[in-house]
Amino acid sequence: MENRKRLLIDIGNTAVKAASGSLKGNKISFLAGVSYDKDLFEKQFSSFIKKLFRDYQKNNFLLTGISSLSTKRNSFIKKTIRTHSDIKPVFINIKMKLPIKIDYAHTIGNDRICSAVAANDIFPGKNILVIDFGTASTYTFVSNGILKGGIISPGILTAINSLSEKASLIKTKPVFPESLINKTTEKNINAGVLYQTLYFCERVIRETSNKLSNLKVIATGGFSGLISGRTKLIDLTDRDLVFKGINLILQLNENNHK
Repeated sequence: MENRKRLLIDIGNTAVKAASGSLKGNKISFLAGVSYDKDLFEKQFSSFIKKLFRDYQKNNFLLTGISSLSTKRNSFIKKTIRTHSDIKPVFINIKMKLPIKIDYAHTIGNDRICSAVAANDIFPGKNILVIDFGTASTYTFVSNGILKGGIISPGILTAINSLSEKASLIKTKPVFPESLINKTTEKNINAGVLYQTLYFCERVIRETSNKLSNLKVIATGGFSGLISGRTKLIDLTDRDLVFKGINLILQLNENNHK
């Protein structure tokens, strides 16, 4: 039992990621990740899971915890995992026993619940702003163990792809230009998207800090390092935040999954 771990799977809007989580404490080890096309999700997810269990059989997983943004896929996901292993898949949802309270509509994404749970574990009972720089840039506010609400804005790649598709502009790789004003279209796009994300992020933090004392700000998501490296207003960057939340929720509900 001591060597066994939990398999943690985060299925976002454009990528699937997996990590292992400790049964005691909350040690996370990233395993693998892959981007997917929504029209090819079933094929790509099946390949990902098959390879995952082939490569990490030695981890001796006890349980699989899953945060998925689309509940419509749950039956397929469960069947796929059962095809390649005998471990039980558990889908995180708002109706589970949680270590925080949720003052938000039931439409909230499971990844935001997981991030909020992990953030509150890191800064228990504090005022916390969790910023996830992913396909969407989400801002989730937690106060005294209660998820109070937040903001959703376009993510960095979403904005770049939208400019390429809707405005017939070139598709760029997101890299901060040295200056705000530039003389090439590529740098104009990067400056517009990245500085807009940065400045909006800083404004939200300042506005929230003005209303609430001792605010703690945690950044997560694929582009968190890109933004947090440009501002001093983010206290902590943790790309494993969703995984940590999944693991903590599974620990709290472990008696229901034996």
